[in-house]
Amino acid sequence: MARVHPLVLRPEVTAIETPTGVDTPFQGIQLLAPATLLSFDVTTGSIDQMTWWHLEDRAPFTGTYDEALARFSTTLAEQIPLRAPACDFALLLSGGLDSAVLAYLMRPPVCVTVRYPGQDRLDESSTAAVIARDIKAELVVVEPDHVDFTTALPHMMRALDYPMGNASTFSEHMAYRKISDLGLRVAIGGLGPDEFLMGYLRQALVLFGPDAVLNSGLEAYRPLAAKLMHAVGEPLDPAEAVTRLILRGPDPDGRLRDLVADAMARAGGDLARSLTLADLATAWRPLVMTSDKLASAYALERRSPYLARDLVEFSYRLPVDYKITNPAQGKRILRDAAKALGLPKEVWDSRDKLGFASPVPSWLNGNLATWADTQIRMALTDAPPAFRLLEGGLQPGGRFDRTRMQALMAAAWFSDQTVRA
Repeated sequence: MARVHPLVLRPEVTAIETPTGVDTPFQGIQLLAPATLLSFDVTTGSIDQMTWWHLEDRAPFTGTYDEALARFSTTLAEQIPLRAPACDFALLLSGGLDSAVLAYLMRPPVCVTVRYPGQDRLDESSTAAVIARDIKAELVVVEPDHVDFTTALPHMMRALDYPMGNASTFSEHMAYRKISDLGLRVAIGGLGPDEFLMGYLRQALVLFGPDAVLNSGLEAYRPLAAKLMHAVGEPLDPAEAVTRLILRGPDPDGRLRDLVADAMARAGGDLARSLTLADLATAWRPLVMTSDKLASAYALERRSPYLARDLVEFSYRLPVDYKITNPAQGKRILRDAAKALGLPKEVWDSRDKLGFASPVPSWLNGNLATWADTQIRMALTDAPPAFRLLEGGLQPGGRFDRTRMQALMAAAWFSDQTVRA
């Protein structure tokens, strides 16, 4: 009989929805740390771990912006096509900058996008259609609804092993299922530029301040910006600002705040590099693992071309103003590289990127409200005291509040673990 590892609710899970470092929710089970080589000596039975690469060891780039753009454009044009497999493959094409650049540089035979009828705010499928037509690729449009979510949730949680993910989790799951149905075995996605080139709104909030961001036409993000509002004359420490923006729950011992501060301290005083390291220490792991595990559940290989080492290192080394100068439009050098490489204006001049966002949070307060309450209450019946964080999911959430979504995923995960045990 397989050994059942006890569940451990670590403090970071209540704070940011995921364990950090090498920890997992299973006692006695750890991940291999990034850039670590594990060696096992069959003669002595000894295990040795060696870290062979540190991103923060890379020296800052000191050339001009034109020099940086020329080098970045060349590296992009050389490295991205190398990540294309020899077989047919599919590109996850949201219609935003990152996936659009991949489309033009990799020329996939199939592009897959996800749209939700009646959700115009989340719909970039028209842009995806223009891109697919331009590169002569087949565009496959997946249109899931709230009923699909109720049937997909148990499968997603079993594939993920524990509650993690983001607004794109359900969309990714449905896209990978369609790619598998098409008989393809490789899926390409656009992870990377947001973290390394300041593509997230939370990064702009820290770099420019909430007033500058809101005044740049992003008033809809006031609930998020409100997390940084503080008394006049009391400057907010960057590590505290980052912590406030990524916290999803209580952090009474300041463990997450310390983790963020430590990551930012290793960046040599550059705020943009600090934000990248803070992201890699907190939100990055569940983002990458969600994509890989959901794809693997359908026997797909997930490739992320932007994570080519040359691109990652050079992007990290760039000064902040090479990455962002406009609070409403990050990834400056990627946009300019797309322009220099001759890509259409619709690609490099886009203002906002939605990615594969989904209306799941609104469903949980609408069509699926009663169903979600039932799932959470059932899990609460058997959950140990430490899992009382589920109770927060019984309250309706706002646009930037993922508490209810996370509680539902935790409920599905705990129920699955209970059944397995």
